[in-house]
Amino acid sequence: MKNFSEATVIKSELKLEMVLELKAIGICPCRIKINDQLEFYGGLVGTIIFVKHIPISDPININIDINRQHPQAIEIISLTVDHHEILPVYQYTANPPTNYLDFIGVWTINIPNFYPWYHEITGQGWII
Repeated sequence: MKNFSEATVIKSELKLEMVLELKAIGICPCRIKINDQLEFYGGLVGTIIFVKHIPISDPININIDINRQHPQAIEIISLTVDHHEILPVYQYTANPPTNYLDFIGVWTINIPNFYPWYHEITGQGWII
């Protein structure tokens, strides 16, 4: 007898597509890490889009470390995971809970496992 995932042709290695779109106000010095992998280091200029493919059961951790001077800032235009809009809709789950980064320090969002997190945050119940 096959297990459930084999019987229903469920792939164990599905990939989530995460799209992070940032817009710099001025030239903003920053370091961007996604799942502990350095994606950008230097002066962010204009709009930049990061696209990452993440295994379905992996956590999503985004850290933006900003070392700015007035009036430099970074605006997170959008963060989508598997075509579900996360930011700015659920920006209250970030630390600090904003999508306009006009401070010196680190902005983070941590999603332990996307689909259980998403179902709980949208009020659809728990997925175990």
